[in-house]
Amino acid sequence: MCRGHVQILKGLGMPKYRVVLIDRGHVDVTLERQELAGVDAEVVPMAVSSEGEVIEAIADADVVLNSAFPMPRRVVEAMRHGKLIVRMGHGYEGVDLAAATARGIMVANVAGSTSEEVSNHALALMMNCARRLYQMDRGVRAGKWGELWSREVCGQIWGETVGIFGFGHIGRAFARKANALRMKVIAHDPWAGPWADLEEGVTLVPFDQLLRESDYITIHSNYGPESHHAFNAGAFAKMKKTAYLINTARGPVVDEKALIEALRSGRIAGAGLDVFEKEPVEPTNPLLKMENVILSPHIAGSSPGGWARIRRGAARDAARALQGLRPHSLVNPEVLGKLQLSDGRLGGRSPA
Repeated sequence: MCRGHVQILKGLGMPKYRVVLIDRGHVDVTLERQELAGVDAEVVPMAVSSEGEVIEAIADADVVLNSAFPMPRRVVEAMRHGKLIVRMGHGYEGVDLAAATARGIMVANVAGSTSEEVSNHALALMMNCARRLYQMDRGVRAGKWGELWSREVCGQIWGETVGIFGFGHIGRAFARKANALRMKVIAHDPWAGPWADLEEGVTLVPFDQLLRESDYITIHSNYGPESHHAFNAGAFAKMKKTAYLINTARGPVVDEKALIEALRSGRIAGAGLDVFEKEPVEPTNPLLKMENVILSPHIAGSSPGGWARIRRGAARDAARALQGLRPHSLVNPEVLGKLQLSDGRLGGRSPA
């Protein structure tokens, strides 16, 4: 339906705004409709499977709630009258921020919505690495009880040093849990505010120090040019040979080829990975056959409560934008200079 037809229908009593939720399958949008009940907006779920279908689905949207799809420039520019794109998750690297900003479209994520889930998952991966639970489970099932039993076969957590790379919502949630386990907690985040080192039991350190001192390193940073392959061959060479790497953030923060070599050569002890450079993982990926690696399929943020919080948070930001208010988790604040503000309300539309 073209925009002109949409405007005519709005004049006949149809909703003023159109909020489109794109996903790979059918989605119940009851929660979204509840959050947007006070706004004159229709919420439309669209099942899409290709870039072309995404472009068609969002062309007349005022707001796009995006669960998983890349939005490069050509997709962003398909929004003829867009006000807001909400990435329903923490990472927003798949959205072309420059293109959105140029067209006066705000971009938001739902930072913090699943901090507890992701930090719990990272903690579980760390504990599995330390206690070798994956190997123990397989060994017991294979009848190797006697071969496995030893007073020194498992690592310890108490008193060990854990290094947190990226000290935002998730990193801080992980720190609180590591402190409860009586670990020494250090963190590196060049963008952390001056308040960050006030977190109880956490010391901010340079990256090299984090690499040298940590028994476990857990990655909780955003992904972008500045963090691409931050963990490369040079970084692994500085880590302890007994150290473990945990990644529940984004795959490309780690140079996967360098990680595989570090694991093969014994440069580091092992890894716990929820994310990968290419997803789904290819059947030929050497990580799948490594005994010192535990894997999960990018589900660290998963839980019934977590997904509900993401959906409600995304819909609330949609409602704020449609009422002329700034979204809570705006990731391109420079766009505000392109929007006309009057009594806190947003005026004007994006270029056609």
